[in-house]
Amino acid sequence: MRVTQEQQAGRRPGTPAGGAARRESALARLHRTAGNAAVAQLFAPAADRSRDPASIQRITEHPGGSYDATPQPGERGPYFVAQGPEPVVAMGGGGEPRDIRERLRYELAEVGPDHAPLRVADDGTLAVHGVDEPKEFYAVQAVVDTANTALRAVGSSVELVTGGGRSIGVGGQRLLRVRPSVVKDATPASQMGPFVSLLRSTCISVACSLIGSEHSKRAQAVLGGGDGSFLLTPNSDSDARANRLASAVAQDTIGTLGVDGAVTAAQGGQAPVQDLGRSYGEATRDGGRDGTEARLGINKYASPGPGEGFGIFSMLAQDNLDHSVSPAVDRGENVWGYHFAAVVARSLDGTCQVTLENYARNEFDTKARSELYEVLYQRAKSGGGWFSQLKPLLESDDQQAFKKKFDEVLAALVKDPEVKKKKGMPRLQLQQDFEDHTCRSWFFRVYGGGPGESFHEQQAASGYFNNPMTLRVGRPPAGPDAAAQ
Repeated sequence: MRVTQEQQAGRRPGTPAGGAARRESALARLHRTAGNAAVAQLFAPAADRSRDPASIQRITEHPGGSYDATPQPGERGPYFVAQGPEPVVAMGGGGEPRDIRERLRYELAEVGPDHAPLRVADDGTLAVHGVDEPKEFYAVQAVVDTANTALRAVGSSVELVTGGGRSIGVGGQRLLRVRPSVVKDATPASQMGPFVSLLRSTCISVACSLIGSEHSKRAQAVLGGGDGSFLLTPNSDSDARANRLASAVAQDTIGTLGVDGAVTAAQGGQAPVQDLGRSYGEATRDGGRDGTEARLGINKYASPGPGEGFGIFSMLAQDNLDHSVSPAVDRGENVWGYHFAAVVARSLDGTCQVTLENYARNEFDTKARSELYEVLYQRAKSGGGWFSQLKPLLESDDQQAFKKKFDEVLAALVKDPEVKKKKGMPRLQLQQDFEDHTCRSWFFRVYGGGPGESFHEQQAASGYFNNPMTLRVGRPPAGPDAAAQ
């Protein structure tokens, strides 16, 4: 799903709350060493310990400096890398277009363990850097091996690697730094640089590639424990089958909708209920369809494993409000139609999932207008001669005027005849360079099984979705007849 520069500069779907380093309390130390379940039991009143256990958190936050980062023999490289929130004008690292040093880049910066908070699974077998878009996660080797087995089984385009990196000690276990490696459709260029290119940047294309789909916008919705499924082929902002399923959930007032009925509704030709977003949002608000959601394995009950993924869809209301909360909220213009995220790993106890995600970051023209053009313009004009006749960019210039002036500036700087002889080629190559960079701007994220930790709840809380519905998705059937399902 395409994202605007305004969205990227502000909040993002599923941004983890908190994460600021803070002094570790005695309770936090107990969480770190004994786990959430033990702490919940320890602090429970004696009279309550015989009752059914209450919901417990599956993810804990460990402040930077609170875990063991003692260097081990043979380890090298950074512990953590932070990815900038928006592109900046930076010096390029060679390649095309020739003679153009300045590029648009999401800057990367190393972060030491003293300044890197962690979000740790309850069983301590994996941990993710507690920032917005972490570039690595840490896990025991068994997590990596199990994940790679599942990823290979579906024909995923990536596998996870740990060799030669750092390790940290968390809760008595040694966790290894984990990164993705492209194994399917890889090119020499995609493997170069500090972070590999996932070859695509849009959320659904990345997810489909990671779950082994043969198509960049086709996934299989999986309901229940895998007892039912139907194809998803979203357009620019929605999917008709997902909309029909949401309509069926909204109308399930007596809680009888099962997997078979849900699949039939999704694949049927009946139009969704009138004002779908409002109807569905109000129906699911405050647990209003909790039993139905649990039976179908949707929303907070969606729990894909490695090699599968999440798909979350907005159900738009006629008044454009989010009715899944009370009172209904105006989310503004930054509402996403959908977002997909592939699961690439899971804690050994199965309660926490790690996704590998990205989204379209198509701000080249906007950022070029505001900053890159001015930097290049000043450098070209300083060369004297006819360069001094180049015209500055005006606020009144439309898109075509901007492109023409931008091409003139680039033509003044590029000396290679093979690059400059074709009109617009330097600009197109510069844009392709930026788009390739965005394919390396992926990030990991962790989701848990405790209250508020699920993919659905974190994404809904981000404010990027109206009346959201989350589905577990997997690799669709292969072959030319799959689209007819």
